[in-house]
Amino acid sequence: MPHEGRTQAGQRPRPWRTGGLDVADVRTLLAGDAYADRVRADERRAVECGVTGVPSLVIDGRPPVSGVQAADGLRRLLSRRPAVPVE
Repeated sequence: MPHEGRTQAGQRPRPWRTGGLDVADVRTLLAGDAYADRVRADERRAVECGVTGVPSLVIDGRPPVSGVQAADGLRRLLSRRPAVPVE
């Protein structure tokens, strides 16, 4: 289909429909604040780690790097020894 995966102007894609999630549950989640505390905690930790944009990666406590990397770059980042001991 030539228009598969596209939405009409002004509409957001709704991947939960094809992902098998219950639509009512998704709407409840999006309308509420059930995960607000977790999100705020993640935001605080990102600031503490030095993240200033997204997507960013913090690997083994090292300074953040851009999450937009070619596969070879990601492979190199992940294969380096940790800068700090990992618990």
